Amino acid sequence: MTTGEAVSPAPARSTQQERSAAGSWLHPGCPADLTDCSTLLIRMLRLDAVGLVRLQQVGENVSLWAQPLGVVVRREIRARMTVGDRTVSAAELLTAVTADTAGAVALPAPRDEAWRVTLPPRSGWSVLDSVPVQVIRDLADSAGRVVRAAADPVGAGESLLDQETLRVSQGADVVVVPLRVVAVLNRMGFVGAEGHSADVVRVACTPAWTRLAARHGTVYQRRGGLRLGLA
Repeated sequence: MTTGEAVSPAPARSTQQERSAAGSWLHPGCPADLTDCSTLLIRMLRLDAVGLVRLQQVGENVSLWAQPLGVVVRREIRARMTVGDRTVSAAELLTAVTADTAGAVALPAPRDEAWRVTLPPRSGWSVLDSVPVQVIRDLADSAGRVVRAAADPVGAGESLLDQETLRVSQGADVVVVPLRVVAVLNRMGFVGAEGHSADVVRVACTPAWTRLAARHGTVYQRRGGLRLGLA
């Protein structure tokens, strides 16, 4: 029966509600994991303001992959997703992570088709050596001083990035680590705070990749100057 009373329109659904309906959520294990995710994204965006981040569920953890300065990086947090594999804008994910979501993060719109990087393998690595983290810090700091003192800091920085800064070998395996890898490892905060000077960075390789694994994250680079391929 019609009563003549005005019917209020249904409230507009927010973007977050729409994502909830789609089931695209990230549930961190604890607030510290959410903080780790936020810190990683902030550091990554300083190196690549329009970068993407790929999230993959691996057991009880979520691996976050990105490619600042052409170097593949990975950090794991304790979390679960309602999707197994998702690529999103890093800036949009940071906005979602820092929103008040009662511990759950609504994932931004998928950008899976924009991810163009082949990920390194999870097995088949040969461990070569361990490098003290202070060596990594010293190399990055030294390069920074050279860039700041140059007449053309931008040009100097670009030319330095591909210069060899570290050579690690064991038997017939020899890997050359360019400055861009050392710089990303340091600027992403993967080597940890100064107080952890006893820590080491473990260097390993496959026929196609070099890996540097530190306390708070891992970086990867193609060997022999090979360009990163399509996914």
